[in-house]
Amino acid sequence: MHPGYSFLLLIFLALSLSSCGSQTVTSETSGVISGAYSGCAVGAFVNGLGNISSFETTAGKELAVIHWYISWPDAFPTADAATVAAHGSVPLITWEPWLTDPLGTLEAIAAGSYESYVRTFLQAAKSWGRPLFLRFAHEMNGNWYPWDGYHNKNEGEGEEVGKRFQKVWRYIYNVKASLEADNVNLVWCPNASDLPAADWNRMSAYYPGDRYVDWIGLDGYNWGDSSNNSWQSFDAVFAAAYQTLTLLTTKPLMIGEFACATGEARDKAAWISAAFSALKTNYPRVKLACWFNINKERNWPIDSCPAAAAAYKIALQDSYFLGKMPLD
Repeated sequence: MHPGYSFLLLIFLALSLSSCGSQTVTSETSGVISGAYSGCAVGAFVNGLGNISSFETTAGKELAVIHWYISWPDAFPTADAATVAAHGSVPLITWEPWLTDPLGTLEAIAAGSYESYVRTFLQAAKSWGRPLFLRFAHEMNGNWYPWDGYHNKNEGEGEEVGKRFQKVWRYIYNVKASLEADNVNLVWCPNASDLPAADWNRMSAYYPGDRYVDWIGLDGYNWGDSSNNSWQSFDAVFAAAYQTLTLLTTKPLMIGEFACATGEARDKAAWISAAFSALKTNYPRVKLACWFNINKERNWPIDSCPAAAAAYKIALQDSYFLGKMPLD
């Protein structure tokens, strides 16, 4: 080959390799979701990925984030994550350690009993290679999960249970960091109410520190009128907890789950309208809000009545609410 041709070929190859390399570092694959944008992204748990389109049709807006749940020791849901990404949405995966280990859930995880599974799951999430939210062991200040403080508090123990949870959280985060799984945005998400409402169970007692958290979150519901509950506005559900968390940290904040019950003598449509108005006006730190759309403990879906569906659709027409997640 002529020496001049060799030189030109080398230049072409160098430019080609440089171009290929730059394609892997795009806003779509950079991993970290900083939350540094104006407005609030729209998300939902739609009770099965097959329901995405019907939900969006009812809502009149695309979903920036699609939420679902994975129990230990299930594998990372690569195919489902790919389906969500192909739809143009970001996955929010709640990762639930449903364990019956004799050591106890927190003790067993902290001891490394599930290290192989944790590493395999997080490596698969990294290998998938696109931005995602991973919400590990949510609602730890409640009394209904095997990983919460109530079920891991020893007799006569004070706030040590919060420190035990922090230890587990830091362990998970450190595994993520050691694998350099930067596309995995780890979300620390308590319940909006401390249950039980005891000093040792304050949500802040479970916070592991900014170094170990990518996003924070809150879950809360208007359970409606019943023998054990009363009708609550959006502010009654979230205002106090929002103040607590925004004073605790500057990390970006999401509402991982929220919804309103359908009450015979109550106006769910008015509740929805007021909720989104409040989000825009009074909760500027909330950068993502995910509706819990399933008829489970209550009739939560947005289309539980025509007026509620219409109110949800009208609320989302405001450009403040984003149908695409801004990525870094």
